[in-house]
Amino acid sequence: MPDSDTLTIRGTEIEATHIDALANGGARFDFATERDRYRVDMTRSGETELVTTWRDGQLADLPEPAWLDDVVARLATV
Repeated sequence: MPDSDTLTIRGTEIEATHIDALANGGARFDFATERDRYRVDMTRSGETELVTTWRDGQLADLPEPAWLDDVVARLATV
């Protein structure tokens, strides 16, 4: 079962869920806000790549959220 945590970044509540470890030593996360969900691969060095995005439960082509770097930085300290 994936681990989840709720963070508040820049006034936005974000549910962060660890999905899986990646073969390169990184990790895959889902980050969900009220409307949007982002599946993100993160390397050990903190670089990110959007894998898939959803809006209101439907696949969508969303840009990288402005708060993503802040979430990654916060997760790196946990």
